[in-house]
Amino acid sequence: MLDLPTRAAPSSAKPSATPASATPNPPRSPDHIVRRVVGCVAADFGLDPALLTAAPRGSPRVALARQVAMYLSHVGFALSFETIGRLFGRDRTTVGHACRVVEDSRDDIWMDCRLAALERLCGVATEPAVAQRAAGRRR
Repeated sequence: MLDLPTRAAPSSAKPSATPASATPNPPRSPDHIVRRVVGCVAADFGLDPALLTAAPRGSPRVALARQVAMYLSHVGFALSFETIGRLFGRDRTTVGHACRVVEDSRDDIWMDCRLAALERLCGVATEPAVAQRAAGRRR
């Protein structure tokens, strides 16, 4: 027979708070996710992160970096077009266009490798369901 521990009587003392490091993947806010992705993409493109969320389009390099950040936010972290658009100051249809452009550019092996590296750098697909969905989108 197993020797099971007996259940202790409830005490009036407050339970100790579990440290934040005890949870393997604490939930992140969409704002936190987008800031992280923008920082990673801006560093990779050699740009100031503020340019990616600025109102004007900017140079073609800035526009591509913004599209990549939107794509990674959607595909890697399952954020909706509407949420991403709000955080980037753009319309949801603009986010959809960005995702199509970047997905189509994955046909180029160099771009596909670059995006895969950015996905790893940003910590994309830390949730199992998101990882499976992101893997299913790749060819």
